Amino acid sequence: MIGFLNPLVLLGLVLAGVPPLLHLLGRRQPPTVIFPAIQYLSAAEREHSRRLKLRNLLLMALRVAVIVLIVLAAARPVVRSSTGRSHPPTALGLIVDNSLSAGAVVGGRSVLEVLIERARGILGRLSPDDRLWLVLADGLPERMSPEEALGRLESLTARPRRLDLGAAVRATAAAIGDAPTPYAEVVVVADLQSTAITAGAPVELPVLLAEPPAVPANAGVDSARAEPVVWTREGTVVAAIGGGSERAAAVRLVIDEVEVDRTVGRAGERVVLRATPRRPGWTIGEVRLEPDELRADDRRFVAVRVAGPVGARISSGVGRYLREALEVLQESGVLAAGSAVTLGEGLVPGAVVVVPPSDPALVGALNRALARRGVGWRLGPLREGEWTIEEDGWGVAGTAVYRRFGLTGSGEVLTTVAGEPWLVRDGDVTLLASRLEPEWTALPTSAGFLPFVEALVSRIAVRESGAVRAVSGEPVGMPTGATGLLLPAGELPLGERRGVTAPDEPGVYFLAGAGGDTVGALEVNHDLRESLLDRADAAELRAALGDRARLLSAGAFDRELFGGARRAELTSGLLIAAVVVALAELLVSTATARTRRP
Repeated sequence: MIGFLNPLVLLGLVLAGVPPLLHLLGRRQPPTVIFPAIQYLSAAEREHSRRLKLRNLLLMALRVAVIVLIVLAAARPVVRSSTGRSHPPTALGLIVDNSLSAGAVVGGRSVLEVLIERARGILGRLSPDDRLWLVLADGLPERMSPEEALGRLESLTARPRRLDLGAAVRATAAAIGDAPTPYAEVVVVADLQSTAITAGAPVELPVLLAEPPAVPANAGVDSARAEPVVWTREGTVVAAIGGGSERAAAVRLVIDEVEVDRTVGRAGERVVLRATPRRPGWTIGEVRLEPDELRADDRRFVAVRVAGPVGARISSGVGRYLREALEVLQESGVLAAGSAVTLGEGLVPGAVVVVPPSDPALVGALNRALARRGVGWRLGPLREGEWTIEEDGWGVAGTAVYRRFGLTGSGEVLTTVAGEPWLVRDGDVTLLASRLEPEWTALPTSAGFLPFVEALVSRIAVRESGAVRAVSGEPVGMPTGATGLLLPAGELPLGERRGVTAPDEPGVYFLAGAGGDTVGALEVNHDLRESLLDRADAAELRAALGDRARLLSAGAFDRELFGGARRAELTSGLLIAAVVVALAELLVSTATARTRRP
């Protein structure tokens, strides 16, 4: 089937009627003159006249052919062909995945290098009549020329952020859908991670997805957090290893560029790394995994806040065991003498750890004091039996409890016994359901008693402000009290804004308060889904993007690009034919002129 890229030019075919019109106007019928002397020449004259008419008709046909060929060449006719390279004017949305996962190395080359090479080949097939939108890891379609797109590809690197490929395809289809071209399609060159193919409304335009290169098994650091949030004597960093690799790899904890602990972990495991803080204040930690083919997810930053010993004091009625435990902790320097936290039977101003009164008659007075303080918890009936402390995170799970008050109300539940609240907090008041004495619980005679008392003071009673966690390039809320975000280029004032876009570059960024002090930290790391390199198959792609999405091999992708309309343009052949016909017309007219000479 023949088509035309400039069909309006075909109106010029009306010019093909000019040579026949001139031929008709030039025909003359000479008068008949009877001249007997030359009647013998009449037969020869009739023969000569027939030859002239044939030549004139031939000249007219050749001249009409020249005009028709020139007009057709100007209209740029094309035909379907297995080797043609032209196509109808197309609105092309080209998605090139330069997210973190594209930095994986396969056979000495990164996946991104392969994707860029394929994208260059697509850009090389664009014609001046096409329109191009380029989409990168930010997922935003940007209208540009092929030359501009090639320039962007030259400097393209894998960014430490996630590309939501499903959302990017739908956004691209919406951007190119109204383009004034006869054809539009979305073309994707990506590693096609399953985690990136988000489901949504079916895409109405054709979506061509190039089959990605194979990728190796990968492991990455999925998460890392400091425990406790505020370190005093020592602390730990708990890290989770993700990805799909089954290989065991070394995991290191680096603080201020100094390795402080090392262990071994596999994907799906959680590892604990320990450290002794060197100085008070905020410091930067980094969990590093043994490098593999995807380096960018082999580390994760964590902010660590180091504080000196917390001051604590006893008010009254806490019992001998708790009093002696506090004295031991203060003598060893784990806790300090002071009034930051008070331990007692009643309420006092400031942070307080409250144990139930030794005299049950005083429970009502304590509940009234809690109500006046605005605390949501109340002591209920006294219960006796034998239970165990459930998982608490401070090393005393499984310890027996013999007597406890029921705790009712609202607030934060820190530890439970028999599924019911046992250690709770509301505001700066921490409340225990049992006294810390052997008649109430086996805790005072256990090895975990001293660490538990330290935790009551350092981690439970004192409100801890940990770091804010964010994913590269994603929105994140800022805590109250922070007035600025300290970036390498300078401080970013927050003003009334409580939300900002996290920096692209992973790391720890500190938060400044009104007085210029550091009031917090922002941990920026990669999206853990980027470590999962498993590819989506054709069925997953159709389910997420619609039936017009097709996963194609390299050869099929090349054939189906631009709607599969590979066509050969006939313009050059028609121009050559017009020249040949024009030369033929010149030869015929020259020969006719010679025969007419006397």
